[in-house]
Amino acid sequence: MGNKKWYRESDIIMGIGAVTIVAMLVVPLPGFILDLLIIVSIGIGLIILLTSMSMKESSDFSIFPNLLLITTLFRLALNVSTTRQILSKGPGVNSYMIDAFGTFVVGEGSGMGRYVVGFIIFLILIIVQILVITKGATRISEVAARFTLDALPGKQMAIDTELSSGNINEEEAKTRRKKIQREVDFYGSMDGASKFVQGDVRAGLIITAINLIAGVVIGVSIRGESFVSAIETYGKFTIGDGLVSQIPALLTTTATGMIVTRAGSDVELAQEFKLQLFNNPRILYVVASTLGLAALIPGLPRISLIIFAGLLAYLGYTIEKNAQKALENIEKKESETKVEKKPDYYKELRTDPIEVELGLNLVPLVDTNQGGVLLDQISNLRKRFAMEIGLVIPAVRILDNLELDPDAYAIKINGVVVGESKIKTDKLMAIEGGKQVTETIQGEEFVEPTFGYRAKWIDPELKIEAENKGYTVVDPSTIIVTHLKEIISSNAAIILGREEVKNLIEHQRNTHPTLVAELEEKKVDLGVVQQVLQNLLREGLGIKNLPSILEAIANNESKSRDPFFLSENVRQAISRQIVNDYLNPDGRLHVITMDPKITERTGKAVVVDPIEGNIISLPPEYYKKLMDLVSKEYNRFHADGKFPIFVVGRPLRLPFSYMLAKEFPPRNFAVLAVEEIYSSTKTVVDAVVSLPPEPTVTTTRQSHLEGL
Repeated sequence: MGNKKWYRESDIIMGIGAVTIVAMLVVPLPGFILDLLIIVSIGIGLIILLTSMSMKESSDFSIFPNLLLITTLFRLALNVSTTRQILSKGPGVNSYMIDAFGTFVVGEGSGMGRYVVGFIIFLILIIVQILVITKGATRISEVAARFTLDALPGKQMAIDTELSSGNINEEEAKTRRKKIQREVDFYGSMDGASKFVQGDVRAGLIITAINLIAGVVIGVSIRGESFVSAIETYGKFTIGDGLVSQIPALLTTTATGMIVTRAGSDVELAQEFKLQLFNNPRILYVVASTLGLAALIPGLPRISLIIFAGLLAYLGYTIEKNAQKALENIEKKESETKVEKKPDYYKELRTDPIEVELGLNLVPLVDTNQGGVLLDQISNLRKRFAMEIGLVIPAVRILDNLELDPDAYAIKINGVVVGESKIKTDKLMAIEGGKQVTETIQGEEFVEPTFGYRAKWIDPELKIEAENKGYTVVDPSTIIVTHLKEIISSNAAIILGREEVKNLIEHQRNTHPTLVAELEEKKVDLGVVQQVLQNLLREGLGIKNLPSILEAIANNESKSRDPFFLSENVRQAISRQIVNDYLNPDGRLHVITMDPKITERTGKAVVVDPIEGNIISLPPEYYKKLMDLVSKEYNRFHADGKFPIFVVGRPLRLPFSYMLAKEFPPRNFAVLAVEEIYSSTKTVVDAVVSLPPEPTVTTTRQSHLEGL
């Protein structure tokens, strides 16, 4: 409520100020109000000047362009009001400020000479302001605005690169982007606002001339004054009015110059002067000696030179002593601690979880100034993994590698290259894929790196033609991102480390504090949770429903903390989610079942491995025939565009899945337990793997098989 009230009061004050400026243009003001407004104008000018000197960066004074416009309008309105009083009242002007400034410059006494001197001083002030300060500030504003705008794409790309490499987080990147945008807006506004300064100075000069000429004409023709008397009267008031107008303008113009010439720094301007101008005692000694020798030259002000030379020599001596004292303190501290600095090689051990190395020709893909969209696509990829799978993958570090082929890229997981290929940045890739290509298109033959489809590099202008012929056309950035997506999906279990698991659980603490507290109370190891989640990811399942997963672990950890046992219980808890992920668009679950005799035989062949858990150990002949039958159905399903889903009993599900994983690519099939398929699911049995014929074996071998 307090902030809202302040905003309302601010709006009222701004409104009153705007109405006051308009009123000053049309309503005659008495002398004491003019004096008050003149004092306000000078005070505002001083505040602006001192504030500009205390800014560390130009964009920190973001309201300066608006303030420049408001103060310019205020001074012009005040100038109009003072002109009205000078011309209407003549010698009866009752503004003490105008009279005091005019008398101060012109001086007391009589004679035209003092008015000439006063006008010359006033004109010099105007000339300095127009030709030196205003013109320089305007030019610097133009150059700064252009250079800042030209540097914008490079700065944004640098932020995106640091974000993708993990050096900064999303919040810091957002802050930096906002700062850059504010800097661009500031210099763009200053480029236009500086024109107001030029106009203000020119208008002040014209108004001064009008005051003098019109005042003399009115004094001579209307009031019957002599020409000399009119010059004395209106000359003094004109000079006084010009000064009370131009002094605040000069302060504001100087502040403008300081703002646009201010380089980014961590300290204020006064501190920078001290650090950069008076930091070397040897320079001060040389200057002091030069001035001391100059005092010996006849005709020069000896006392002034000696005094200033002495001050500089004393300043240099003080700086030198302070520096020596600081150095002694540092040496003393180092001698007291006696800590030998050892080289730190631990930073060399750093290995990023995910890296993408680009050849020289592929660097433009990350340059937004050249139309690169790779950084945005990777950012969207990370977001999709979090939304769809529940895995927050670490930041992907993008590096340029001159050792790679200029058209090549390499994808690393934990420092190991797991995928690489070459692409052409000036071409598009037309992929045949599973679509029926009606007609071939001209292009360079290539093998798509992610799925191994046949493809061709084509010119961009052939994109529509290729799509009409049945090709899938993708750009170079999409090729890399698709490859990266498949690699991350295949290695999701490896990417999920202890830190990632800890962060996931801490995130659940906000919404499920009781569940997390129970896991901590039961002292469930973080490693056990990690292995369970890795088992799910290894079979292509998502872990987005983390509360249900953690509940299943908490409910069954008292029976066994074996990760494989807990993984099967977790699957049972999230079975509806698992089955829904495998449903066809028609809402049916198409599966491959096993002959009961195969189930019985493989069930008896399950043995316990200390590392992998339960595995199936079958005789080589039986195993080969079984895999031939399974491969036949596996290949038939893929040929028909279906996803092979094998269904077995719950005790056999995990070892059977491990057995198939040794023969087929991971995540290209699924093994479900009968107990995981809920009763309302529309299940269609498309195939049954029947028992192969028994192999001919010796008596000893046969007894071994019967033992299984």
